[in-house]
Amino acid sequence: MTEFNKYLQKKYRTNKIFFDEYMEEALYSKYGFFNNDKVRSKRSGDFLTSPEVSKYFGKILNQWIQESDLDLNIVEFGSGTGSLIEQINTENKFAVELSSTARVELSKKNIQNVASLEELTFNESDLVFGNEVLDNIPCSVAVFKDNKWYEKVVNLEEEIFSYDFVKARKEIIDWIEINQITGDENIDIEVQINIDKFLENIIHNLNPKTILFFDYGFEQKDRVERKYRSLLRTYKDHHLSVDPILEPGNVDITYDINFSSVKRKLKTLGYESSLLLQRDFLINNGFNEYFDTLQNKLLLSEGIENLKINSYLSGLKALIDSNGLGGFYCLEAKKI
Repeated sequence: MTEFNKYLQKKYRTNKIFFDEYMEEALYSKYGFFNNDKVRSKRSGDFLTSPEVSKYFGKILNQWIQESDLDLNIVEFGSGTGSLIEQINTENKFAVELSSTARVELSKKNIQNVASLEELTFNESDLVFGNEVLDNIPCSVAVFKDNKWYEKVVNLEEEIFSYDFVKARKEIIDWIEINQITGDENIDIEVQINIDKFLENIIHNLNPKTILFFDYGFEQKDRVERKYRSLLRTYKDHHLSVDPILEPGNVDITYDINFSSVKRKLKTLGYESSLLLQRDFLINNGFNEYFDTLQNKLLLSEGIENLKINSYLSGLKALIDSNGLGGFYCLEAKKI
C-alpha cells in the first residue's frame, strides 16, 4: 500500500472518499502535485499557461487595469512563479499561492505573497484575478442513471485505486437543481460547489470592485455539444495523461469550468458578470497595437533580434488562436 493511500485512510478513516476530497489531496496535500520541489507552470514543468507563452498577456492585462483605474490592493490567486502579476505596474499587488516552491520564486521577484486569503491584512480590493485557477479547485462528480443521481467516489481498499458510486449527497443534488441541469446518462457532471465557496470567501474577505478570471470552460447550454462524457482530465510533461486516480500526486487534475454556474453564483453575491473569449478580451484591450509594433520592428531587425521578435509574434498569435488559448473564456464581474 502506498504512503498516499495510508495517509488517506488514516485521515478519512474510511475506504471510500468523494472525488472532490480525493482531488484536494492529490493536488494539495503533502503528497500532492503542487506541493513538492518542482515548479509546474513553466517550460521545464508540466504545463504552460498564457503568461508563460507570451509576456504580452500580462502587458495587455496591465493596460486594461490601468485604463480601468484599478489600483487598490490588486490580488492574484494561483500566481505560480509570478509570470502574470509581475507585469502589473503597481506596487500595491499581492499574490495568493499555496505552493511553497512557487512562493520562493515570487519572493525572488519581490512580489508580496501569502499562502492563503486569510493571511492578507486588508479587507478591500479594486481587483481580484486569476488565470487557470478555477479548474484546479476540486470538483465532485455526479452521474445520472436509472433516473437517480449518484456520486463518484474513490475506493481506497486496494493499492491501485478504483471508482465506485454512492447516492449523491443533498448538496450535490441541490447544486444540480439550482443550476437547472438535466440528467443525462451519457454525461458526467463536474459539480463546482467548491468554486462557489471560493467566490464566497473572496467576496466576504476582500469585497472586490472587480473580479476577473481566465480559464477553459463552457456555458451550460453548450455542454451537450461537447463530445466527451467527462470533462475531467490530467496533464503531465505538457501532455494529456492518465485517469486522475492512476498517478496521484504526479499529474495535474483539471476540468472545464461551467461558466453559467459561476455567473449565477456571482449574481447571488451581488455581481454582474460578462463572458468573453480570451481572444476577444485581448483584441479589445491592445493586442493589435502590440502586434503591429512588433511587425514593424521585425522589418527593421536582423540576426538574433529578428529571431527574438519572431518568437514574440508567435507567442502573441498563440494567445488568440481560437483552437487553443484564444478559445479560453474571460469572465469579468463587477459589483452591482
